[in-house]
Amino acid sequence: MQLEQKLKNHHAQYYPFHMPGHKRNLEIMGNVFPYYMDITEIEEFDDLHHASGILKEAMDDAAKLWGTIATFFLVNGSTSGILSGIRALTKTGDTVLMARGCHRSVYHAIELCDLRPIYLVPPICQNLPIFGSITPEMVKQALQENPNCKLVILTSPTYEGIVSDIANIAQIVHDAGAYLLVDEAHGAHFGFDAAFPLSATRLGADIVIQSIHKTLPAPTQTALLHICSAQVSLSEVRRQLAIFQTSSPSYVLLSQMQRCISLLQTNGTSYFTEYVAKLKQFYHAVSHLRKLRIRPLKEDVIFDADIGKILVDTSHSNLNGTTCANILRNQYGMETELAQPSYVLAMTSILDTEEGFSRFANALCEIEQTLLSASANTVVALPPIPHTICSIAQALERPHETISFSDAIHRIAADYVWAYPPGIPLIVPGEEFTTELLHYIQTLQKNGISVWSAYSHTAQIQVVQNFSAYSKRTS
Repeated sequence: MQLEQKLKNHHAQYYPFHMPGHKRNLEIMGNVFPYYMDITEIEEFDDLHHASGILKEAMDDAAKLWGTIATFFLVNGSTSGILSGIRALTKTGDTVLMARGCHRSVYHAIELCDLRPIYLVPPICQNLPIFGSITPEMVKQALQENPNCKLVILTSPTYEGIVSDIANIAQIVHDAGAYLLVDEAHGAHFGFDAAFPLSATRLGADIVIQSIHKTLPAPTQTALLHICSAQVSLSEVRRQLAIFQTSSPSYVLLSQMQRCISLLQTNGTSYFTEYVAKLKQFYHAVSHLRKLRIRPLKEDVIFDADIGKILVDTSHSNLNGTTCANILRNQYGMETELAQPSYVLAMTSILDTEEGFSRFANALCEIEQTLLSASANTVVALPPIPHTICSIAQALERPHETISFSDAIHRIAADYVWAYPPGIPLIVPGEEFTTELLHYIQTLQKNGISVWSAYSHTAQIQVVQNFSAYSKRTS
């Protein structure tokens, strides 16, 4: 029986003298939220952290679908899976190799586990200021230079849909005696149709984390952690999940995760066939645009890309990305995922409708008619990675003070700074705040993009106090 139906049956038969406190009282609570399915771990409904019944069956179905040794449901998003996976594969103080463009949750894992990160910096794409793919050659060289590395952490696909050569990278990582963890949060739909790249679950990664809510029909906050190799300790992963996930998981979320998996099992092929056809029709409808250029990402620095991520390049017009997103929202009733100075990102899925794609294509064509041409004058170059002065943990342990971004030049960050989305840190604790970084932040802000630090939503950052004395002691 499906978990959702079992929850409905239970609601009809039993009165709840247990948590949660809303007591499934629909007369008072209403029907906006499915309170009738919101229970705690009670008889016959299994325990997520010690699954042996209906939840284990659902997770086993997911493992079969993605071809993994084991799959775990995540109700705290991919963040909980990333934290758990990294902790399960490392010991305190280990050296790890990671893509600089990783999500901030990876940096939080580095901080919590006091790991020593070595950054992989992919090349920048020619047409848009976004990172290209991490290459096998980059990974091989970095592992040769750091033979004590225990773990390699990659994001594939990136927020913009850029994919790395996971199969060859996995072979290199394993030859070096290390683990490979892939943050595939944006790639849960990979492998279900030949138009998309294969999932890292089938390409040799040891642990893969996916946010099914991002690109599959599942509620926000739902994700999966896949164990894909026998070298990974199942018991250790379970132990870490019990630390980083809530002990009171939502059965509403769990039931809808199972529903998503069931949909993929029974009708996934037809849904994806129709989805690819809609995408091809959309790209054809906008192929004539020249001021708003719709980018299927095909460049030398890109191994592969997700056609479901639609990038609208505004750099050849007199429009920046944030203004374009505002026009789409305010004049056409369409909310896009991400706006940057020179592009807009629209995310799609198997449940997007023909009407939705048609509206989007027509809107872009209409906006194109109102624009003037420009010579890519809104492209904003990514700044160099700041120089590391000390570890994240060392910076956070020192006394801090809060100052403005403009006063932080040459100071050592005790804080993260990012534009969200996508949540990739521009600077992390222990790095020197640079003039180039300040100029980049100011450019983002001028283009209407919010830049936050961990401690403040204003233009302030925490820095290490008495930097000159501290630098002398650590030099």
